Amino acid sequence: MTLERRQLTRTKVIQPAKILINADGSHSCVVDNLSSQGACVSCAPGLLANFPDHFDLTFDNCHTFWCCEVIWRSKIAGKVGVVWKLS
Repeated sequence: MTLERRQLTRTKVIQPAKILINADGSHSCVVDNLSSQGACVSCAPGLLANFPDHFDLTFDNCHTFWCCEVIWRSKIAGKVGVVWKLS
């Protein structure tokens, strides 16, 4: 049994999004769940090999951005957990 450490319950969603990593361009992903404090993001497992600790996430084709800090990662599952950061 896993210990739940989140301060807020996250809402289950399946929301297409894009990860923006500096000069590396954008990468398609899916947000699996989110809250006002963070989210779980699924992406291609190969992307996680050299994944940065900070990146931007957009849900609306680069009109707005969410600054993210990675707080956990699962290379096998191709998922990262992030918290929203002030830019």
